[in-house]
Amino acid sequence: MARVELKDHGMNVDVTPAVLPMDTIFLHGNLASNTWWRPSLELWKTQAKPGLEGRMIAAEWRGCGGSDAPKADAELHPSFLADDYIALCEKMGIKKACLVGHSTGGIIALYAMLKAPSLFDRAVLLDPVGATGAQFGPEMYEAFTQMSNDRAVCEAVMNGTIHGNDVQNPVFQKIVDDAFGIAKINWHGVPKALHVTNITADLPAIRNSILIVHGELDPIIPVDSSKILAAGLPNAKLDIVKDHGHSLNIEDPALFVKKVNEFLFQRP
Repeated sequence: MARVELKDHGMNVDVTPAVLPMDTIFLHGNLASNTWWRPSLELWKTQAKPGLEGRMIAAEWRGCGGSDAPKADAELHPSFLADDYIALCEKMGIKKACLVGHSTGGIIALYAMLKAPSLFDRAVLLDPVGATGAQFGPEMYEAFTQMSNDRAVCEAVMNGTIHGNDVQNPVFQKIVDDAFGIAKINWHGVPKALHVTNITADLPAIRNSILIVHGELDPIIPVDSSKILAAGLPNAKLDIVKDHGHSLNIEDPALFVKKVNEFLFQRP
């Protein structure tokens, strides 16, 4: 782990050198952390060949993992968080990078490409939050409150985000610990931010090549959301994965790594 000091906060960044063909930044989802990328990282390590210069850069956004907590709900809007990743690239001297974003990390990646199109190359969005954000009723805010107060409730909810999950898996237990440990402001702050998120009108301006991967059994974000998103982006493809849910990176890391490799790095 490394702490990178940005303008107004510290971001926790895990950098693994020489495992990818080019620098690639990984953006986790809500209630998450860099732990979600650990199974994929282990595969990329075993597959790495001599001569690779790209780094796997997993960076936790505000209030998650080891990064500093936000001071206000506004700091959790995907557009605001995208600025942090752009600033991270500047701090690390990155001139061009690919993006991989999961769930809320997907819409953060979209804002990053909108704001700095020349900085980012291709992107893979895994079960991303849709262009119109997400709407949560009072019952969901109450569920988030219960999760924040009771690890067992948190574990049960997080288990529902991973199709066919093994709750005894140490990686999953670390995922639960990380979720339970997020900053208090994030529990309601992220839903509030997603409630006022709408990037629909800006989609035509995002001209990067994008692969949207969506599990057909996703109980969190409907497949139709990604169909609409893909249709609104000029250079996007949609890959609906049968028999998988919201979290292919945990459910089937080998398949996830294969799809990322093929789209980002194996080009004609």
